[in-house]
Amino acid sequence: MKIPAAPFIIFVYCILSALAADNINFFSDIYIIIIIIAIILSSLSYFFLNKYFTIITSGIYVIMSFIVPKFITMSPLILYNLTYFPGYPALAIILIFMANLLFNCLPSNPLFFCMILLGITIAGYIGFIIKQYNSFLLESYKIRDDATESNMLLQLRNKSLLEKQDYEIYNAILKERNRIAREMHDNVGHLISRSILLIGVLKTVNKDNNCTEPLNSLHDSLSKAMESIRESVHNLYDGSINLKETTEAIVNNFVFCKTSLVYDMGSDIPREIKFSFIAILKESLNNICRHSNATEANILLREHPAMYQLVIKDNGTTANGIDTHRYIYSSGSCGIGLSNIYSRVNMLGGSLQIHTHDGFCVFITIPKI
Repeated sequence: MKIPAAPFIIFVYCILSALAADNINFFSDIYIIIIIIAIILSSLSYFFLNKYFTIITSGIYVIMSFIVPKFITMSPLILYNLTYFPGYPALAIILIFMANLLFNCLPSNPLFFCMILLGITIAGYIGFIIKQYNSFLLESYKIRDDATESNMLLQLRNKSLLEKQDYEIYNAILKERNRIAREMHDNVGHLISRSILLIGVLKTVNKDNNCTEPLNSLHDSLSKAMESIRESVHNLYDGSINLKETTEAIVNNFVFCKTSLVYDMGSDIPREIKFSFIAILKESLNNICRHSNATEANILLREHPAMYQLVIKDNGTTANGIDTHRYIYSSGSCGIGLSNIYSRVNMLGGSLQIHTHDGFCVFITIPKI
């Protein structure tokens, strides 16, 4: 960071030093030229803040001060910019300035010599303070940036942990629902089925008319209970399907060609979309096995703010030039696979696009309701 006030203060001090010298005609043409040259060189060096440019311009000013000693008047302003670039070149230029000042000004004008020497010292001190200030400022910026980066990393880690925790909870819920459905089917369902069979046997061997109606009522009640149990089991099982694990299992079991899967969907996915995506994925992979010469297939499942997306693409060439529209709407067996995919997508209010110019690609979007 550069402090604009510092060069101006040093410039004013140089003017006051020249005015304080009794034998200096400050308002002569040569001093006006010196002031203009010093302002131009100092301003360029100040705004560019380039090491080599500053050293070269300061060296030129040193040479000019040997030729015309009156250039020494503005030497503190020129030497101030050298404080940004400490080192042997800057030190050499300062020492040459001091030698010129000592031999040319001290004998003829001791007051002017002292004031210029004090001006050079003040310029060096101001430059040192500004350099320290810049160093502390850069360090504070670095600390701030490191703290900001650490906070961002912590936020990302917390978000990742929360997402992982949510997924584990969701997965545990699905497994528990699956276990409950299995227990209901294997235990309660079997007991009710056995009871229905026993009631049927009792109805067959029953000879007492007074027991016929109660047995029929009991049989109907158990049958309704069985239907309710069966429906509940199906609902629990349907809701316990994990789309990510199911698609990963399907892809892992597909050995016809190399297959990659990109899954980027949330956990709260409607049951109809889960079953449709699974069925479409199975149908598409089956089509690759039966009709394609592909060596690689890529599968993408992604959830967007307003829709769900399923893309299945392979690098096969057997479908080039095929009229996919005819296959989709065909009633023959050759088009039943794509026709089924279209029907599933259409029932969900989605859109189906098929491209064959660069491999075979099934592009499906389902809007969120």
